[in-house]
Amino acid sequence: MNTFSDELRKERVSKDISLSDIAKKTHINVKYLEAIEQGSFDILPQTYVRAFIREYALMVGLSPGAVLKKFDVMVSGKYSIGNGALIGSGWSGTTPPSLPEQAAASGGSTKQEAIRSNDKRKLIVGIGIAFLTLVLIYFVYDYTTQEWKAPVAQETPFQEVVREQEKQIQPQKAALDTFAALQAGPKKDSLTLRGVAIDSVWISISADSTPSQSMLLPPKSSRTWVATESFTLTLGNAGGIRFTLNGTDIGTLGRRGAVLRKFSLTSNYLKSKQ
Repeated sequence: MNTFSDELRKERVSKDISLSDIAKKTHINVKYLEAIEQGSFDILPQTYVRAFIREYALMVGLSPGAVLKKFDVMVSGKYSIGNGALIGSGWSGTTPPSLPEQAAASGGSTKQEAIRSNDKRKLIVGIGIAFLTLVLIYFVYDYTTQEWKAPVAQETPFQEVVREQEKQIQPQKAALDTFAALQAGPKKDSLTLRGVAIDSVWISISADSTPSQSMLLPPKSSRTWVATESFTLTLGNAGGIRFTLNGTDIGTLGRRGAVLRKFSLTSNYLKSKQ
């Protein structure tokens, strides 16, 4: 443990502050605080180490500027037990005298570190470029391979095409016939039902024995249906739509949010409302 770290630890202990207390208030991991007190400053990049030392100094009541200045001196090799100490809670010791020999050694070491850092950066960039090149080659190869293996379109005989079209047209024609029957003018004793949505409502309706039609009506929309004898309704929101049957207002068929299943509307229902 170097003198710088030892003095930090002593200052913390003298204030009766634990590393856990500092970690809770600064959100710095305890292992990094322990590394600072043990002099293991290479555990993180210097930018983070300086930031953590600043927070540490504030928590134990020291001047961050003075502490960081001492740290810089220590890192450059000028600070040691022999040429200066950080004694007392004020950390007011003078900056240790610079030694020409140590300054020269520090300058040479810094230059070598810069060269190694530059070489490492070049290596990382080179690896990144090589990786991106390989990825690009893979995608180009995969794309060209898929194009080469694209299936050849097969021709379908004309008669088969005609038969397929007829199969599709027949159900459509049946549906159109049913729709035309529903929309035809009312016959004698027929029923005309009109619904006006006052809320979003899902409705399934069958006129006489025709297939049911299902739809979702938004508020303020309306629809009209005709039948000879009766309607059968299923509503997802019984109170969300008002009806008139042959011009007579019969109101809603239930309360809002209620589900109404297979409700029958006939001329007899209409008579009961008149």
